[in-house]
Amino acid sequence: MKNKQRKTIVSATVFASFLILGLISTLTFAPAIKSNAAESSAEVETIVRPVLAITTDESLLNFTLSPLSGGSSESKPVIATVDTNSTGGYELYFSSEDNATAMTSTTASDTIVSDFNSAVTLANMGVNKWGYSLDNTNFNKIPTLANQTKIKDLDHYPTSNERNTTVNIGIKIDDTIDSGVYSKVVKFSAIAHASPTPNLNRLVDLTSMQDPNLAQYCADTYTPTKDATEIDWDRTFFGDLVPRASVQDSRDGKYYLISKLADGHCWMSQNLELALDSTTPLTNEKTDLNSKASWTPENSTLTEVPTSTTWPKSNSTASSAAYSYYPIASDRYYQGGITKSSTPTASTTEYNWEKAGTYYNWYAATAGSGTYVMTSGSATDSICPKGWMLPLGTTDNKSFYYLLTTKYGASAANMITSPLNFLRAGLYGYGSSAMNVQGSSGSFWSSTADSQVRAYNLMFNSSYVNPQDYYGKGAGFPVRCVAR
Repeated sequence: MKNKQRKTIVSATVFASFLILGLISTLTFAPAIKSNAAESSAEVETIVRPVLAITTDESLLNFTLSPLSGGSSESKPVIATVDTNSTGGYELYFSSEDNATAMTSTTASDTIVSDFNSAVTLANMGVNKWGYSLDNTNFNKIPTLANQTKIKDLDHYPTSNERNTTVNIGIKIDDTIDSGVYSKVVKFSAIAHASPTPNLNRLVDLTSMQDPNLAQYCADTYTPTKDATEIDWDRTFFGDLVPRASVQDSRDGKYYLISKLADGHCWMSQNLELALDSTTPLTNEKTDLNSKASWTPENSTLTEVPTSTTWPKSNSTASSAAYSYYPIASDRYYQGGITKSSTPTASTTEYNWEKAGTYYNWYAATAGSGTYVMTSGSATDSICPKGWMLPLGTTDNKSFYYLLTTKYGASAANMITSPLNFLRAGLYGYGSSAMNVQGSSGSFWSSTADSQVRAYNLMFNSSYVNPQDYYGKGAGFPVRCVAR
């Protein structure tokens, strides 16, 4: 505890009053050092003790007043400065030095009291009274020591301006009290908050999309609120940011932005770009295959605009074999489906650029487990990386509905902005003769069948969001995966 007091008296010819300011600071934290060792490695953690000190720009606030019958008044400021290294912030209190609040004189029998019950302006303050104000307009009575008033409460590391607090003291007197020097000591007391535990972003520790620690790292990563839009790329951070990392898919070496969102789950923040090859099987070692050890797609991913031959428009045909298309430069869309570009450009500050990704029919997206004859339920497999899955088409956890409706209340406007970062990428295949190159709407597959010919998907456009839309299984939609 630190207590600093300085006294100076300035007298007036007719009347003078002064305040002596007292300072108290307290700490509520203790240092700790912990070491854990396992095998040949050791982790050492140290918690730095918060420190705190208070100073004021005035040790004596001196008023010199010449009383008038109608009352003379004046207000003066005193600035209390709190210096602390606590990332948890501090609390600042103001009061009299004891449970008496009147200014008294050693030579006169009169007092200047502080006994009004509600805030008043200096002009309306009763005569021979005094009080304090935080805005130099509304003055309150001086609190007793037993009822200290909290005048600041920060929950974060203070900025330079937040270290200073101005308290205005106002006094009003008339000619009915004796002249003399009236004084009272007031106190500023500060308490440093314990530094909060930093938010932990374990996503940056992932070695690949297929990292066996994915579930644990995702669980260990803090969950942002739905209002958080700024991105956290660091391992630890104080505040409400969206934890994000760039992680490589070990199947083809491509990187994807992944984020933990307000639903408490980790999501791909970009569309899957995996190319299917009819000569190369996907295995359950690296792919979300749960009912079989491997799956070989019937058709390789197209890199030229599909035709009715290369992508049959018949629902029964296209949903019983794998069809996929990687959009060519002329119809590829990036940056939320707004800016057309043949080459995506990463922002050096935000890293929130988006990929058009690959378009898959439902059979391909579900790695052959979502067939034409499946009329309900969710497919057991997907082409997501191992440890990831297609979102459910229900209202349950790990569904588009739960994410967008239950947690975000998503509108069309915030679908294409951070942190959701979906893009209106269009579709190809059933019901369309070509990809919707205008990017006027976006649709993303779920794992859940609606009927023999349809499956649930997320659909949105510039004014509408439906996380439980359904469409023909033969259509080509992008894929976003959620961690299992």
